[in-house]
Amino acid sequence: MRFFAFFEYLAVFIGIIAIVAGKFFALSKGVYLGIFLIGAGIALGGFESVWTRRMCFRNSEDKWEAYAGAPAMVVGLMALLVGGGFIASAYLLADGQWYSTVNYLTRRPAPLLAAGGLLLIGIGVLMMLNPRGRTGAAWIVFVRIPRWLLGLVLVAAGFTGIGLGVWEWLDPTAFDRFRRGLPQPLDWRGWERWVRGLLGLRR
Repeated sequence: MRFFAFFEYLAVFIGIIAIVAGKFFALSKGVYLGIFLIGAGIALGGFESVWTRRMCFRNSEDKWEAYAGAPAMVVGLMALLVGGGFIASAYLLADGQWYSTVNYLTRRPAPLLAAGGLLLIGIGVLMMLNPRGRTGAAWIVFVRIPRWLLGLVLVAAGFTGIGLGVWEWLDPTAFDRFRRGLPQPLDWRGWERWVRGLLGLRR
């Protein structure tokens, strides 16, 4: 087991145990600690990928070597973003500012739109890359081209999300009018209830 991978897995594993134990014994601080540790493990993996340009969470040195370079960098940046989100959530929960922050982001979702857009761009770029270098005709027609097109759609959706975030930040009134005109399934106000239910939290 690699040194970095050991601590990445260990932090996530202990974090999961802390969340389960915290919920079972009604220890809210245990839940917050678990969320922090999960975020720290993911962020550590992201830092490793960005620094070394090789995939994180590798349990051996020669694993996922085809993804070294650009794919590993993209994964690393995405892991840093996700891990940072977990860590920030843990601090907000511990300081009692979770609900006020969620309510604010419900009204002004520019940061969420931008973060979601970045993640979609990262996923789309990974789908458009061909790290294993396969070139067979059947592979190109039935796998490479459809995956590339789907990746392109995700990249476009990511840039759209970032654009919406910039629009909401610059002109929230016009954005609110646009949001109120959306069909209800596309309105993200239900995310607060979903996250609250997932964590088993109450007001």
